[in-house]
Amino acid sequence: MTNYPSVLAPGPDDEQWYRDHGWTEQKSSVPTLAEFLADDDDDYDWLVPGLLERGDRVILTGPEGGGKSTLCRQLAVQLSAGIHPFGGPVFLPLRVLLLDLENSVRQTRRALRPLVAVAGSTDLTLAPVVRPQGLDLLQQEDITYLSSIIEEINPDIVIGGPLYKLAGGDPTDEKTARPVALLLDRLRTAHDFALVLEAHSPHASGGGARPKRPYGASLWLRWPEFGIHLDQDGKVSHWRGQRDERTWPIQLQRGGAWPWTVVDRERDILWIQIVQHCQQIGHRPSHQKVADAIGSTKTNVYRAAQEHLAEWEALATKGAE
Repeated sequence: MTNYPSVLAPGPDDEQWYRDHGWTEQKSSVPTLAEFLADDDDDYDWLVPGLLERGDRVILTGPEGGGKSTLCRQLAVQLSAGIHPFGGPVFLPLRVLLLDLENSVRQTRRALRPLVAVAGSTDLTLAPVVRPQGLDLLQQEDITYLSSIIEEINPDIVIGGPLYKLAGGDPTDEKTARPVALLLDRLRTAHDFALVLEAHSPHASGGGARPKRPYGASLWLRWPEFGIHLDQDGKVSHWRGQRDERTWPIQLQRGGAWPWTVVDRERDILWIQIVQHCQQIGHRPSHQKVADAIGSTKTNVYRAAQEHLAEWEALATKGAE
């Protein structure tokens, strides 16, 4: 592409004139399709194999007191110890920045101590930064503070929140949310880390079910690669379509070696799929129709329903098949 000032040039074919006046051929900075595809970077840059890739953005939602913060702290300890949070293969320990913007230093220390004990070492690459007053990433002072912390720690992953405490002003206003999202993306891109943020779910309105999406501006609905909701009973669901296939569990349970552990019994997982299907279509079909919809067998659906008979009956609605 030639950079020519048409108002100065005597004619479009006078190349010598352009050279005499300092205007030369300039190669475009935009690659051709062939150049773009020539780079071989299709392999995943996993931080946690099958679950988190470098650069991923995750927003974890749920009700107040539902266990989001507990899961975030657990993830921070496990990832810094190289422990797969959902029973997958081990991996190299990660540098983790835990950004707690809600709890006090004493509360965070008390919550972390037993998790570190389960991990079996205090020599973890985990940096807890506790600011119960929150951050206002609309203000240069707090932008500089967060940027310097990230520069110092150089994390593989940043885990923290809640989302609404990242800026002053109205959290439901796009004008508040957009500068925060842009800053997080710039830091994430510059330092090549993954990001997991917790966020509250809005309260129900009009007697309906409580939404799973994050409280705040609608921008956050389309921003992350993964929008995950954690129910109080441990059910894990997605409030936005995943941009890639990952091994997020569908059910966690409280207790075990860690505060949250994976439900891996096949019939329990099947029951969760049954409930999710019935909730999605708004009624309870027959055993056979449920089996057809979720890719199971009528016998397996029947046995799972018998184990949860009271809940199965509760799924029935007027007009159920």
